[in-house]
Amino acid sequence: MSWADPLADEIAARFAADIKAGKPLLIRDEKTLSGRVHIGSLRGIVIHGLIAQVLQERGIDAHFRFEMNDFDPMDGLPVYLDAATYKPHMGKPLYTVPSPDSSAPNYPEFFGQELAGVVSALGLPIEYYRLRPLYQEGKFNEVIRIALDNAAAIRKIYLEVSGGGKPDDWYPLSVVCENCGKIGTTQVTKWDGEKVTYTCKPDMVTWAQGCGHQGTVSPFDGHAKLPWKVEWPAKWHVLGVHIEGAGKDHNAAGGSREIGRRIAEEIFKSPEPFNVPYEFFNLAGKKMSSSKGLGASSKEVSDMLPPKMLKLLMIRKQPNQPIDFNPEGNTIPNLFDEYDRLADHYFKRHPEPFAGFARTFQLSQIDARKPPTDLWEMRFSVLSFVVQMPHLNLQTEAENLKGGKLTADEQKEVEERAHYVRQWLSNFADASFKFEILKTAPTLELAADQKQALAALRTALSDAKLPWEGAKIHEAIHAVKAAEGIEPKRLFQPLYQLFLGRTSGPQIGWFLSTMDRQFVIERTAAVA
Repeated sequence: MSWADPLADEIAARFAADIKAGKPLLIRDEKTLSGRVHIGSLRGIVIHGLIAQVLQERGIDAHFRFEMNDFDPMDGLPVYLDAATYKPHMGKPLYTVPSPDSSAPNYPEFFGQELAGVVSALGLPIEYYRLRPLYQEGKFNEVIRIALDNAAAIRKIYLEVSGGGKPDDWYPLSVVCENCGKIGTTQVTKWDGEKVTYTCKPDMVTWAQGCGHQGTVSPFDGHAKLPWKVEWPAKWHVLGVHIEGAGKDHNAAGGSREIGRRIAEEIFKSPEPFNVPYEFFNLAGKKMSSSKGLGASSKEVSDMLPPKMLKLLMIRKQPNQPIDFNPEGNTIPNLFDEYDRLADHYFKRHPEPFAGFARTFQLSQIDARKPPTDLWEMRFSVLSFVVQMPHLNLQTEAENLKGGKLTADEQKEVEERAHYVRQWLSNFADASFKFEILKTAPTLELAADQKQALAALRTALSDAKLPWEGAKIHEAIHAVKAAEGIEPKRLFQPLYQLFLGRTSGPQIGWFLSTMDRQFVIERTAAVA
């Protein structure tokens, strides 16, 4: 089983009556499109999407709706945008802010399109919606009225849960200023049951300046919005959400999830959705953040990995375990190797196949409608060596390693992997992953037994009857090792040093087979 399977069991049990009655289950998540969507947010999308996928596998009518929040105020200025252009828009609803280029009608759509492009490659069942139209269509009118009528009770919940009380004149609403169009700088000061009185305050927040306008306006039909801690449970009520998880920070004691649960139950008279708390996505040990200058976007990380590897990265760990990602370390090579090990379990090539690993491999596939195809794959470490050797042909080496022709799908896989391997080598890999055949033999200080073993190996490799193939060379090396009674590393290390100038490298038999026989014999003679 994957972690998604027991979660699906819990969900099916909790909503058994709804399922039996044929009522669709709504799974929801959201992101405010204040800039490039960071990879940490993608984890939430994949968790919710995988739950929907597993429920649908069981024949349960489940829909995952993801909100592109375009109504929040612009409250931060990403470092990759021109400050002079965007500073005047600070505090305005995001949908009113212009797009960075002509490819999108406004600012949030620009970043939303980028996110949707990343997510679409993962094959998850997902439906997108925007927040602003729901307000404008009056879908939030009822909850706005309820929240304003119960402002005192909401203030009390804030105080009891988080200890951070609100002033006695605080109302849970932000109005779009009729004068300057900003929503992040307005404070409601009065509610008469039909209209609110507000002030657009010049110094209400540090990231935007209000115009000082005072007015009275109806709060309905998109003229105002609820603050997020109230809006979150309001969305559960309005949309009829069954399942919605949240990150570790929201689920902390005294956090927004606890406030949301109480507002949902006590103010809107709705149940809290089934919760799936999940841990942070850490980049090189640091929590991903959408604050200026920290973190990598979903697009940037997706460019580093094939979609199925990105999906595996997101689902391989339990939601309550953090994901640590360091593109400059071993994360990417290890991820490819893990994918191949999981494939061995799925296709029962492993001596002790494990159903849990097989299930994870199955769920990492992009097309959930058809079973995975059993393909021969070139290992990441081998591929990373091949692409660095100008004298090697990728397809030839792949076929030599497989022991036969590649299928069209296998050829495609090898070429795709080669693309990502080259990219990793160019941008992230440290020196230990870089290989180059030495033009001249280095001077080595070897013990007598090492020299004797190399001489014996040279004799074995000079035998014309020995096929110049990786497996046969590997056997010859081990035969020499056994006959000479030498420790493996005392033979292997000098070989790697002679050709690569280091004490380790690719599988030794295959490595030697990629070079000319006479060149190998002459190079091993350099220490005689």
